[in-house]
Amino acid sequence: MSRERKSTLLRERLKKPGVLVGVGVFDALSARIAELCGFEVVHHSGFGTAATLLGAPDIGLLDFTEMCQRIKSIAGAVSIPVLGDADTGYGNPLNVYRTVREYIWAGSAGLFIEDQRWPKRCGHMEGKEIIGWDEMKGKLEAAIDAKRELDPDFVIIYRTDAVAVAGIEEAIARGNAAAALGVDMVFVEALESKEQMERAVHEIDAPLMLNLIEGGKTPLFSVREAESMGFKYIVFALTPLFSATKGMIEALSYLKKTGSSKGLEEKLVSFDQFTDIVKLKDLLAMEKKYASDTATDTMGNSTR
Repeated sequence: MSRERKSTLLRERLKKPGVLVGVGVFDALSARIAELCGFEVVHHSGFGTAATLLGAPDIGLLDFTEMCQRIKSIAGAVSIPVLGDADTGYGNPLNVYRTVREYIWAGSAGLFIEDQRWPKRCGHMEGKEIIGWDEMKGKLEAAIDAKRELDPDFVIIYRTDAVAVAGIEEAIARGNAAAALGVDMVFVEALESKEQMERAVHEIDAPLMLNLIEGGKTPLFSVREAESMGFKYIVFALTPLFSATKGMIEALSYLKKTGSSKGLEEKLVSFDQFTDIVKLKDLLAMEKKYASDTATDTMGNSTR
């Protein structure tokens, strides 16, 4: 019996009334935890991948293969859809075409491509530059062609960083131009006020994604408030990364200071809780299921 594609699941969920909420994940474990906490979708974070893979900021240091491999490991760890961060698409329209295909093969249900000039940087940092619309148009057309050929349900999101570079009017114009091309959603990054947020929703003729980062340029609103503005997909992109980082700092500082982990128990998951998260019991059951009654050599002869 064939299983429904995760891209199809994601597309069907986006068609339903109400907002979809995702969280930014940076590896298989954070994705597994997000799923256990009840989220319907996880959003692969380039910021988090740079931090956990390189110990570096999100300033364009990651390459295509590193990002694609992280998508593969995340998608393989969860049963819910994964939306991938594809940065600028890693080159010209031909590179974008390949990126979409590789992300589909890696298990992603969708991705977003941004209009920054490489080397890109986190959308909430200073010093961003954007490419011209004609160049971005070619990239989006290549992305749409690639998904139509391999997986028509794959979700293409256009991210524009134009607000910080050219203003909200340019961002809105680019969003509408992308919608006319056939992208599935528009993501106006680093909106700076509630007024800009409301303008983007009301003036762009497409479903909108909202990225909420603690300490970032966009004001923090609750899911209910953002939904009332009209956003369709809301991502808390760095909450898991920031919370995990603070937790490790607190625990390791305590350990260094006291020389003992006693007293940290309430701040840690137990050994059994952790092995449940990584599905130890399921894997041991599989191991038992497939084990032979006797050990054999390479020719199949019993070694008893």
